[in-house]
Amino acid sequence: MERKMTGNERERRSKNRYPIQLSVKYHTLAKTRRLSGAGHTVNLSSSGIFVETDVRIPVGSKLEVNIEWPTLLDGTIPLQISAVGKVVRSAESGFAFAFSQYQFRTMSRKLQVIPKKNWQPAPLLLRSAGA
Repeated sequence: MERKMTGNERERRSKNRYPIQLSVKYHTLAKTRRLSGAGHTVNLSSSGIFVETDVRIPVGSKLEVNIEWPTLLDGTIPLQISAVGKVVRSAESGFAFAFSQYQFRTMSRKLQVIPKKNWQPAPLLLRSAGA
């Protein structure tokens, strides 16, 4: 849950945060104490995310996270963001994760194909000029 700022507080984040709920899978990169799990984003920016999860991840933990992206490549191929970074804040409800690097990847999951005989196109809506 995000905390509301009072009038005298200053926003310390340098990037805009966007509230969005996306599925996340994560695992630690440490050779000792391996942790992994799943959750969902609460918000996202170009420099990090807040992940809501049941497991408390220690601050400073290096993680790899995979975030399911909401749009498809070429309208058919599922995408994910694969990121490496570290936990910068931890709470009972989840953790804040700062990206050190990230990239878009295609997902191996296959989409369900709707057979043509059952598919009905959406009606075409036309607008006239000036409408």
